[in-house]
Amino acid sequence: MKTPCRFSYFLLMLISAELASALVVHGRAQAVRIPEHTCHRLVYWSSCDWQKCIQECSKEPYGLGQCENNTCICTYYCKEPPK
Repeated sequence: MKTPCRFSYFLLMLISAELASALVVHGRAQAVRIPEHTCHRLVYWSSCDWQKCIQECSKEPYGLGQCENNTCICTYYCKEPPK
């Protein structure tokens, strides 16, 4: 009798993961509306914490953060195109 419950839980987790990834893709697309106005900023830490990275990058307009090794990569909208 526990199998249907586990299956339902698995199905719920799968749907949640798909919805979350769709929201992230939508958020990223919103942050990169005009490629010429996309700026990047690198923040170096001893270890990149994704929550701290997201908080740091959200200070910028439409800012999004992503950790890679010890680096937080911020992508955000800038009024003037980078030179």
